[in-house]
Amino acid sequence: MKKIRIPPTAMVLILCLLAAGTVIFIFSASPLETLYYFIPAVLSNPLYLGEMLNMLVLLSLTGLGITVAFRAGSFNLGGEGQLYMGALCSVLAARYFPDLPGIPGILIITLCGMIGGAMMALISGLMKAIWKVDDLISTFLLSAGVTKVIDYLITGPLSDPSSYLMTTAALAEKFRLNSILPPSPFNLSFLLPLVLLPTSYYIVNHTRAGYELQMTGSSSSFARFGGLNTGIYETIPLTISGALHGLAGSLVLTGTYYAGIQGLTSGLGWNGIAVALIAGNKIPAIVPAALFFAWISQGAKIAVLQSDLTLELGAIIQGILFLLISSQVLRLRRVVGKGDLG
Repeated sequence: MKKIRIPPTAMVLILCLLAAGTVIFIFSASPLETLYYFIPAVLSNPLYLGEMLNMLVLLSLTGLGITVAFRAGSFNLGGEGQLYMGALCSVLAARYFPDLPGIPGILIITLCGMIGGAMMALISGLMKAIWKVDDLISTFLLSAGVTKVIDYLITGPLSDPSSYLMTTAALAEKFRLNSILPPSPFNLSFLLPLVLLPTSYYIVNHTRAGYELQMTGSSSSFARFGGLNTGIYETIPLTISGALHGLAGSLVLTGTYYAGIQGLTSGLGWNGIAVALIAGNKIPAIVPAALFFAWISQGAKIAVLQSDLTLELGAIIQGILFLLISSQVLRLRRVVGKGDLG
C-alpha cells in the first residue's frame, strides 16, 4: 500500500490554525465573528491589507537573512539587535546629513542601516572563525546588550524633546517612503524581495561560492579537509544575514514609523527565524512562509481591535504559533498510512 506522506511544514501550519481556532472558541463569546476578523478580514480594507503586505516585505528580508546563515551552518539569533542597529544607523545618517536630496538621501540612509546590521553580525562571524565561539550564543548576547544601549540612546541623547513619546525626531518628509496603498504603510520596498530572493537563490544554488557555502554548512570538517577556507563561509554569510536585518530596520524607519521609536523591531528578528523554519530553509518558500506568518499576525491584531479577543489572548495565540513553528520535534517526518496504523 502506497504511503501518504504529509510534509512536516504542512502539519505545523495545520496545527497552528487549529491552536488559534481552539483558543478563540474557548475564550470568545462570539467565536465565528472573531474568526472572521482573524482570517478573511485582513483583505477587507486597504489599511489591513497594506499593513499585512508591509509586514510580508519585512519578514521576507529577515527570513532570507536567517536562511542564508542557516545554509552556511550558522545560527543568527541576533536579528532583533541587528534590525534595531540598522534603524539606529539610519536615524543617525538622517540626523547628520539633513541636506542630502530625497532619493540619494534615502539610498544612503538605507546603506548605513545595512552596514550597521552587517557590522554587528560580522563581530560574531569573526569570533566563530578565529576563536570558535558559538555564533548562536554570541549573536544572541550581542543583540541583547546592544538593544539596551539603543533603547538608552533613543530615550536619552537622541530623543525628541518636543514629544512625550519615547522616540527620536521625526524623519524629514524627503527621506520617507510614500505609501502606495494609503492609509497603510505599504510602499515600494516590496521590490527589494523581488530582486534579492531570486538573486540569492541563484548564488546559493548555481555558483561555486554557493556550492562551497552549502558544503561548509553541511559539514565544516569535510569542507576544511577538502581544502576550503571555512572561515570565509563562517563569516560572510552571517554578515550578509546582519545586513539584511539592518536593511529591514532601515525600512521600518523610512517606510513605517518615520522615527526611531523604542522597540520598533516588534519581534521582526525573531519572526524571521519562524519564517525560515516554515520555509524549510528553502529560499523559494520564504515568501509563502512570510505571507502565512504576516497574515496570522495581522489577523490577530484585527481580532483584538474589532472583537472581544483581548490583547493578552492575541499575544498568547501568536506565542503558541511561534512555539509550534519553532519546535524541531514537529519537523520530524510524519507518515500516515495503513501500514503504519496496522
